[in-house]
Amino acid sequence: MKTRRKVLAISMVLEHSKATVMAIEQLDRCISFALQGKREDLVRSFDILQLKEKEADLLKRKIIGELAKGDLPVSEREDLMRLARQTDDVIDWINETGRILVEFNLKDMPDDVKKITGDISRVITSCVIKLDDCIEKLTNREFQDALKAADEVERLEEEMDGLYQMARRSISGLKTGIVEIGPAILLADFMDSLETITDRCEDSCDEVRVIAVTAPLI
Repeated sequence: MKTRRKVLAISMVLEHSKATVMAIEQLDRCISFALQGKREDLVRSFDILQLKEKEADLLKRKIIGELAKGDLPVSEREDLMRLARQTDDVIDWINETGRILVEFNLKDMPDDVKKITGDISRVITSCVIKLDDCIEKLTNREFQDALKAADEVERLEEEMDGLYQMARRSISGLKTGIVEIGPAILLADFMDSLETITDRCEDSCDEVRVIAVTAPLI
């Protein structure tokens, strides 16, 4: 019974990780539509993103409920619970980023801001996909490969940090009359939220490292 419950919980953790990929792909669509000024497509894609976030939240609760039944050793149970919560944080921040994006017109921003946004979106999408790869390798007990994937997530997070600094410099140079104060504040919040996604990916990978080093999954 203990092994069966553990396998079920692990399979749900992997399913939850796959949900992060669907969410980031949807956010990437949202950003693309926003850059093109396609408002209706942006709103439609954000609605889908919100549904994905709700589905993922429900799955997280199922994972926690399964693990809370108490058949597993405390350390293993807590590690898997933390991993589920941290990957759920990734999806929550993806959703929050979309929530900010629909509140201002990204297309009206200066060209350098739009270019950086496109670059950031590509890095973040790669980061979330690599996180999923990291978790999949963990659940397949390919621990060394999981650790290598975690290192790649960290590298992408560092790349994002550099782009984020470029974005902050561009935002600090915005002039009143070209961009109004309200949209400028939302743009800054949007960039902060994008950067937080990769931070949460790195946090998730830190938990993968703990599990890979200290506790075989099956």
